[in-house]
Amino acid sequence: MLMPGSTQSAPTILSVRGLSKSYSGTIHALRGIDIEVKEGEFLVILGPSGAGKSTLMRCINRLVEPTDGKILHNDVEMTGKRRNLRAVRRQFGMVFQQFNLVKRLSVLTNVLTGRLAYRSTWRSLFYNFSKEDKRIAIECLARVNMDHKAFQRADTLSGGEQQRVAIARALAQQPTIILADEPVASLDPKIARQVLTYLKQVTQELGITVLCNLHQVEYTREFAERIIGMSRGKVVFEGTAADLTDEILHRIYYRDPDEQDDKDHS
Repeated sequence: MLMPGSTQSAPTILSVRGLSKSYSGTIHALRGIDIEVKEGEFLVILGPSGAGKSTLMRCINRLVEPTDGKILHNDVEMTGKRRNLRAVRRQFGMVFQQFNLVKRLSVLTNVLTGRLAYRSTWRSLFYNFSKEDKRIAIECLARVNMDHKAFQRADTLSGGEQQRVAIARALAQQPTIILADEPVASLDPKIARQVLTYLKQVTQELGITVLCNLHQVEYTREFAERIIGMSRGKVVFEGTAADLTDEILHRIYYRDPDEQDDKDHS
């Protein structure tokens, strides 16, 4: 894993090459996406609803099979052949917009579910975790300042607290990459910035790569190390916050009414 610091000279950890996804041949969610992601960087994928951001995330972690193109993780292709999906997904921690916690379970048990990919099937079925698993889970909760609520039920937490637990769960998985799909869409600005700060610290302190889908320009400018702008399933911009001009934002968010495209899908 990359030590914290500049990622300019870091190796490429994820390559997306010519990635396309269509449904029924008429709905095009992704149209020839090419992205190179450096190890240890905080990359924001910026775009409106329907741009294809979530579909891209789902293709990367193999929840969705792309129609065409390749995805390589550390130069190993993850598409085009049948692979051990459990082993592939273990490399990618997910943080979802709606938290996806099991509300009746404790905070600690929710974080421990991040360890299931390392356990045998029967241990997974019965939530049978080792002392080492529990140590890792508590450490991950401490990293997001939630260890003091380890034994509370998840449904007693606020939205921001639940998202912090979701980050701890992703960290407990010990991934090389965290995929955060609109992680602050349902949070107020103060809490949203707290959550994004914790995610940024993951790259700065642990060297874990973070791909974060956002539609809010202000958060993108504040937190992104690099930005990929998407519109209607295509990459239309790649650069830094300083490069994000009004003209570029118009290209990302506004469609020419005279432009004819096939149907889009998010």
